[in-house]
Amino acid sequence: MSPQRRGLIPEPQMSALKAAQQSAADASEQYQLAVADALKAGGSIREVHDVTGLSTSTAQKWGRAHGWPTPGQRKQWADEQAPRDEWAAQLRAARAVLGDDL
Repeated sequence: MSPQRRGLIPEPQMSALKAAQQSAADASEQYQLAVADALKAGGSIREVHDVTGLSTSTAQKWGRAHGWPTPGQRKQWADEQAPRDEWAAQLRAARAVLGDDL
């Protein structure tokens, strides 16, 4: 069997290929924005994974690339973390006084 001859792509098929390539790029951007919007709306990384099958690291990467977490989310998370940090400090203080028996 002889090797296939190199052939040129006819113009109509070339145009169709280029249009499809652009459509794929646009769809990819739209997908990334939809993931980021879901996260900014309060969805979790795990929920995005469960719904889309997208890896959690990719969901985080896309979210961060498009403005997630929002300043409001960062503040809310910090406010929720403050009581836990206070409790951890109290526990460390108690362990210092009582030893590691706690």
